[in-house]
Amino acid sequence: MNRVISFILLSLLILSVTTFFIADVDEEEDISYFVSNEVVTNTTIFKELDPQVKVKKVLRDFNLDNFYETTERNIDFSITKLNFDLEQLNKELTFLIKRQNFNKFKTDNGGIKGIYVNGYHMDNKNKIDAILDITDKTNINTLVIDVKTDNGHILFESDNELSKQMNNIRSKYDEFIIREYKNKNLYLIGRVVVFQDPTFAKTFPNEAVFDTAKKTIYSQDGQYFIDPGSKLAQKYILDISKEACLLGFDEIQFDYIRYPDSNYKFMKFKDENNYENRVNNINTFLKNGKEELNAIGCFVSADIFGYVLSNKFDGGIGQNLETLSENVDFISPMVYPSHYSNGSFGYDNPNKNPYGVITSALNDGLERDIKPEKLRPYLQGFWHSSEEVKENIRAAEDKGLDWLIWNVSSFYNQEYFISIDS
Repeated sequence: MNRVISFILLSLLILSVTTFFIADVDEEEDISYFVSNEVVTNTTIFKELDPQVKVKKVLRDFNLDNFYETTERNIDFSITKLNFDLEQLNKELTFLIKRQNFNKFKTDNGGIKGIYVNGYHMDNKNKIDAILDITDKTNINTLVIDVKTDNGHILFESDNELSKQMNNIRSKYDEFIIREYKNKNLYLIGRVVVFQDPTFAKTFPNEAVFDTAKKTIYSQDGQYFIDPGSKLAQKYILDISKEACLLGFDEIQFDYIRYPDSNYKFMKFKDENNYENRVNNINTFLKNGKEELNAIGCFVSADIFGYVLSNKFDGGIGQNLETLSENVDFISPMVYPSHYSNGSFGYDNPNKNPYGVITSALNDGLERDIKPEKLRPYLQGFWHSSEEVKENIRAAEDKGLDWLIWNVSSFYNQEYFISIDS
């Protein structure tokens, strides 16, 4: 193909050269430009070449191999650039369509109203039937389902080579199940536990947080943390996330997107443990994740501690509200009243004051110019009565926010939610 284009261009060049020289000669003949060889003179006389000779000379001097090489190189460069531009355009269009569909879904359904489904329960018929009954009969329109768990398990049949090496696949669902849920007009979020992973840490100890006192990988109450600066871990997690996106999830939600929440002084990381490095490592991962996942049609969100809404720095874990907001589509602060210490926001017993605690926490975030459409809190669906869960929801909705509810047992009472006509 390139040779054909080159030949066409070469032909056009020859035609242009020939036309130019013939036109030039005709014009000069009108003014008797040519001088006879018989004229005797002491000065040098320029004798114009015959136009056909000119063309022959041009062609003789013309390096055809160079022409082909240069032309093909230019064409290859142009084609490469065109392909790159088309790929970028395709990514942008993919995400534009996704966002338009998402906005329509929110408008049609009154926002995102979701519940967490423990991924290990996905093959438990009784659990799933109860969950789907809730989505059929109430205003719940979103499910958060584990993709990569706190144990480091992958819950679908992944093709990832590191997963096969770690033998960490515990398949609980497949693309057909995801498609079935999508056909029920449900928005699906895949939860990916990021830097808390005992399987990865034990298999690749050089990529884990190290305990210099015990001279082994760091453990915090049975939790094992990957070093957030690990490039191997970051790539692995993004590869799993992209697989899940292509499986059919609408959004990938990163949890444990942080450093260990500990003041233990013997933790050793790849980078010096300071504010700048912590925030940079967390946000580099999220930025790359958002670019790669948006490009194939998935939104990206991050679970964060609730106190991050009130803390202006990073809490020692790399979670800074403003920087996080720049690198994800949605932020889900876990504003569980039971997780706040006594006296928080002026409440002696925060767990017994869900509306006031959640309202105060969300106010702190909104006052830092975080766009309301980006803020989608996790609410408490455990250790609370039905009325207290409703107060959780009311606090979020009074702020005009979408919401998700967490219960690790995947148990929810239908009376938590607004009933709809079946």
